[in-house]
Amino acid sequence: MSGVNSLRTPGRGFTLVELMVVIAIIGTLIAMLVGGLGPAIEMAQNVQCQTNLRAISAAVINYATDYKGAIPPTRYTGSSGLYWCNFLVRGGYLPGEDTSRLDPNTASAPSGVLRCPGENGGMVGIDEAIGLPATFSGDDKAQGVARLGSSVFKVDCSYYWNGYAGNTSGEPDTSGSGASWTDRFPSCVVNPAATPDKKARVVHDISEIRQRTVTAMVADGVLFDARSKANRGRIAARHTGDGGKRSMTNIAFYDGHVEGIQRAPGDDYLYTSDAIQSSQDLDLGGSPLFMLPKR
Repeated sequence: MSGVNSLRTPGRGFTLVELMVVIAIIGTLIAMLVGGLGPAIEMAQNVQCQTNLRAISAAVINYATDYKGAIPPTRYTGSSGLYWCNFLVRGGYLPGEDTSRLDPNTASAPSGVLRCPGENGGMVGIDEAIGLPATFSGDDKAQGVARLGSSVFKVDCSYYWNGYAGNTSGEPDTSGSGASWTDRFPSCVVNPAATPDKKARVVHDISEIRQRTVTAMVADGVLFDARSKANRGRIAARHTGDGGKRSMTNIAFYDGHVEGIQRAPGDDYLYTSDAIQSSQDLDLGGSPLFMLPKR
């Protein structure tokens, strides 16, 4: 027994140097892990955003099928205060949270299909002006979420609808050059009490969109007056693209496909000199990306 005891040596703890080395190794491993998680999280957010847009696109197409080809209105006039997403949620085409009981400054659950996972969660008022240009810091309000709908049924949404909100009467206007703006957008404000002939001018049929592969339906951004960047609508770059953070915008098109569009490739992605294009700018440039092709 004494021989066995003689083989034992007193326990020895770590020296200060050894402890510092172990801590340094652990810190390095943690840094490597965190550094690897960042891009993975951003990729997951991008995938989820595109999944949301596919669901919205399918909902719009299903709505149009049920309503003889009619595209959901941008908004109803009058006291209803209902927007396109309200119609889709109320009709059972999309799952959505009724936010009417929430505090005005409390957003709905960020996991909803109408919430882009890349937005910053900031609430944006319907009548609130949104500054330009967007910045890659994420502080721009175009990265946020808006609460839409009537006083009895509200839905939070952080996606930009390709619609014209300038016809506040909900009837055809003549403000466009050579054609009414209500004739040139896929979706407009609708007066549900208007005469059938006036409704026919502002409720567009999905068959009217001849170039569905390049006509946007819904995209990253908030609010819905797509005619001019001077108005409330804004397209946002919420996702990481080839050139760095917040350099890509996800868009669902009227043929059902979803695509990530690089914003100003080759620029510094700060958007200090690249104002967000409106559909008016794009139309003047010969592109139908955000509106109905010219007739």
